[in-house]
Amino acid sequence: MQRNLRQQLVNALSNLIPPACPDPDMDDTPRLDACADENEYASRVVEVGMQLALRRRMETRRAEIEEAITRMDTGEYGVCEDCGDDIALARLLANPTARLCVHCQADRESAPYRRCA
Repeated sequence: MQRNLRQQLVNALSNLIPPACPDPDMDDTPRLDACADENEYASRVVEVGMQLALRRRMETRRAEIEEAITRMDTGEYGVCEDCGDDIALARLLANPTARLCVHCQADRESAPYRRCA
């Protein structure tokens, strides 16, 4: 089963392709002098912001996948980083990069709400 999960991670890693910049002359920096008016400039600023957000998200995803593959190589894959219990196979199939079991993940997600109460 771990071989299938590894292949799934390797495939996901190879499918991460950076988004192409829609305007090669922009080089991720919108220039006001290259825009016809303020509306075009605003559109370019938003477009570049979205491209940067996508790249950051992709870099984060790439790091998660690489960490999961490293954990497989060291024998730490499938073990919860908080409690040390095994992570359920169903969770790993749904999210092969999971580092926490369902219970520890739920505790982390609900912790901010408990502090506010």
